[in-house]
Amino acid sequence: MKTIPLCKQSGSSLVVVMTTLATLMVIVAVAADYTWTVHRNVQRSNTLETAVSVGDACLDLLFTNWRATSRVTPTTAQPTSTFNTLPLPTAAQLNLPAVGNFAKRGVSIDPQNDEATDYDSNYTISNYKVIAVRPEWTALGSAGAAPVPELGLSQGATIATTAANFDYIASADVTLPALGPSNRVVARVRRVFQKQQISPWNFAIFYLDPLEIHPGANFTVTGWVHTNSDLYTGHDYLTFADKVTYGSDWFAPTAANPNVGFKPGDLQHPETPMAPHYPNNLPPAHDVAKQPFGLDSTQLFNTADANPNNDSYHELVELPSAGADPLASARYWNQASVVIRINANNSYTIGTPNANGTMNVLNSGSIYTMFNSAITTNQSITNNREAGAAVKVATLDISQILNAAGTAYKSASFTTPIIYIYDNSATTHPLKADGTVDLSVNKKTDGTTTATAAPRAIRLKNGSKIPAAGLTVVSNNPVYIQGDLNTGGNPPSNSGNAVDAITPQVAGYTRAPVSILGDSINILSNSWSDALSGTSPAASNTTVNAAIVSGIVPTAPVGGDGSYSGGAENFPRFLENWSGHTFTYYGSMVELYKSQQATGKWTTNASVYSPPVRQWYFDNNFKIKPPPGTIMLYSYVKGKWSVL
Repeated sequence: MKTIPLCKQSGSSLVVVMTTLATLMVIVAVAADYTWTVHRNVQRSNTLETAVSVGDACLDLLFTNWRATSRVTPTTAQPTSTFNTLPLPTAAQLNLPAVGNFAKRGVSIDPQNDEATDYDSNYTISNYKVIAVRPEWTALGSAGAAPVPELGLSQGATIATTAANFDYIASADVTLPALGPSNRVVARVRRVFQKQQISPWNFAIFYLDPLEIHPGANFTVTGWVHTNSDLYTGHDYLTFADKVTYGSDWFAPTAANPNVGFKPGDLQHPETPMAPHYPNNLPPAHDVAKQPFGLDSTQLFNTADANPNNDSYHELVELPSAGADPLASARYWNQASVVIRINANNSYTIGTPNANGTMNVLNSGSIYTMFNSAITTNQSITNNREAGAAVKVATLDISQILNAAGTAYKSASFTTPIIYIYDNSATTHPLKADGTVDLSVNKKTDGTTTATAAPRAIRLKNGSKIPAAGLTVVSNNPVYIQGDLNTGGNPPSNSGNAVDAITPQVAGYTRAPVSILGDSINILSNSWSDALSGTSPAASNTTVNAAIVSGIVPTAPVGGDGSYSGGAENFPRFLENWSGHTFTYYGSMVELYKSQQATGKWTTNASVYSPPVRQWYFDNNFKIKPPPGTIMLYSYVKGKWSVL
């Protein structure tokens, strides 16, 4: 019998074992390498995600400081050099360990080629900067060059009155330690910052405060609508024909929540809310707040401080006080070419404004002569909304400052047609620290207080013709507009027929750009009579073509007296029985503040007024040619975001 040597069997087994062990070792090594690779990639991915988050936080810090710096001079588009000193981020702000060489500022002004110049691997944060760019996001010529407006406008005077966007690019390169060949990951994060500028005259209705629209009859709003606060729409009589936006929230009934639409505290609308109508593809939508003058209301408007120049957006129509004035560039007093002061003894003074609220008095010259024949004082109107108060009125007869044809102003020196007219004996209810009006205090012009209110107002009449250059009239008092304004005569719209409403001026007359600003704006019809005031006399069809800025008396808070603001449908106030008569309005309605003189609450009492048939339209002409004067809205927004 043949035998196999045991040594051969033993050798073969050893080979098999060794081969198996080698194979297993290779498998283990491959598995270990794979596991290590996966671990490294996961760690790098997690670190990269952290780096991107850190970069995004850097951009948020840049945005906050860029916006705050831009708001200091909102009417100017700032160059890159303005932002060279924005504070660098700290490790504590970004929740990172404190290390040396944490943050380094960028210096390049070219967003396409700044990596080689500004990225520094020795720093956790590098290339930290904001630069001004062209609309194509390409470099400007120097750090001192302002951004080019996105709408293609040239720099200069047009910027103050024209819609425009200004682009900036913010950057942050974040380097964090990580596993891998370079022992680090880098996230280069970029974002477009945009300063948006638009005139409030681009809106049919613009509200800084909560906007309520509750018409009692079918009412269509043409043109854009925006509120920086809440929007309340509880009636299906209401139809929006264009874009509607809100800065906070929109309250209208839905299937899931059918009982909203009226502002809490409003007890004048006990009916079941109904949803408004709007284009199917354009429902009301949330949008960023748009700040008048580009300033956040918490920045400069502080009723508790010692500066009298910063007490709410009502400052727009107020006189400046002596000393530094943060609103000098926006205040209409400063923009006016003529000032008319009605004195306590019913005399008046004509002059030009000084920055500290004083006047250069005129006693002769073409401007003096033009206005001296147009002013009548010591008239009286009973206003039942203001508790039946006898309101002392000074009247400006617009026809008296025009040539015989009504096509030009009598004085060639009246080149900037802005009039500031006020009664300095009026008393004002100042704001409390919480921003509400203090009805218990009557504040006089000199800063002292009195127990007795002195209702004063300005009236404009005979203003059917306005020269092509336009006109702006401003007062810190309530303003009454009597009769047709800016119509050229008796327009077809005064027929009351809906088909004629689209023609609010006579044939051959072109509507001029007109704006009226006051503590409140009141409409008196063509048939108004002072002798019948206080009796809610019968109105007649009237047309007004003008933009208006006015205050409101807000809806009462929850637990209050249940009063309603009157809503946008009563933004211009009425004192007559308009039943069966039509008020035609072409313009733009802007609410920026609470009324501080005309503080009577809206009421359904027929002794005050009965509502007109409302034929209201946004005047598209304002988008092309705004009224004289500068008033702008500014938004600061974050645009396109990317990681390189």
